[in-house]
Amino acid sequence: MHRIILTLIFFLFTIQHGGSKENNDVDKTIFFWKIDTKEKVVFLTFDDGPGKYTEDVLQLLKKYNIKATFFMLGEVVKYYPDFVRKVYESGHSIASHTYYHNNFYKLQKKLSVDECKIKLDEELKMTEDEIKKIIPQVKIKFLRMPNGYYKNWVSDVAKKYGYKIVNWTFGCDWHNYTEEEMVKRYKEALQPGCIYLFHDGGKNRRKTVNVLHQLIEHCISNGYKIESLEGWIK
Repeated sequence: MHRIILTLIFFLFTIQHGGSKENNDVDKTIFFWKIDTKEKVVFLTFDDGPGKYTEDVLQLLKKYNIKATFFMLGEVVKYYPDFVRKVYESGHSIASHTYYHNNFYKLQKKLSVDECKIKLDEELKMTEDEIKKIIPQVKIKFLRMPNGYYKNWVSDVAKKYGYKIVNWTFGCDWHNYTEEEMVKRYKEALQPGCIYLFHDGGKNRRKTVNVLHQLIEHCISNGYKIESLEGWIK
């Protein structure tokens, strides 16, 4: 009973605070949700793009000379080739967020593990192909599964492409919070090695851009550096 209560507390904390799930069984050489460091450094990541707010995000990052990681959707990439190029040419990392953003928590209830592996393999290849049509020389190093999904079999597929799997320490810009509440939550999550999750694709992201700006200022004023994951995950 004690173990059940502790598990429930952890689950509720995870949902409330916007962190991805940490699984004790993960291969820690390939799966990251936080960078293990005491150094005052954090990381910015963006999902579901490119989109019409990608330009605003890029301008903000340029203002502060920050490099970030953009986890792009294959089915979206083809509609925003100029943004894909601009992300790359601005020195940011382009990463895979699969092709269709399928929810593998739901798929695993209908498909076998082998069928899920085939499905993911197909999506990763399609996404690489779409991105490389625009930037043939790009080297994709990271994968973030939709919804932060992770099972050990995902590592098998990721290794085929040479990917490291990156979840996140904190993110909440998909919740219906006020801008003030969202800023408060992002600021409270500040800690060494934090991987922040934002979204530049999908719906209206004006609030996200505003929150991002305030978080960057908060990090800097508290003596934190904001760096690229590529320098920390090899």
